[in-house]
Amino acid sequence: MKDRDYLWCLANEVLDGEERLERLCPACRSRALEEHCPVCGQPGEKAGEGMENPSFDRERFEQLKGGSGT
Repeated sequence: MKDRDYLWCLANEVLDGEERLERLCPACRSRALEEHCPVCGQPGEKAGEGMENPSFDRERFEQLKGGSGT
């Protein structure tokens, strides 16, 4: 496939998604646009960005970032 073929597929996928949303009633459309957990479907805040990783070691990160080894 050429680059333009990938672009064509992506554009049509976006349009298909918009058409699926247009078929929903206003209440269902607003629920479909809310952020949900990809596993359980429970409504929630945006996952990923802004969330803290409890196993992240800030001290170790700073150590490695500075180029000093242990």
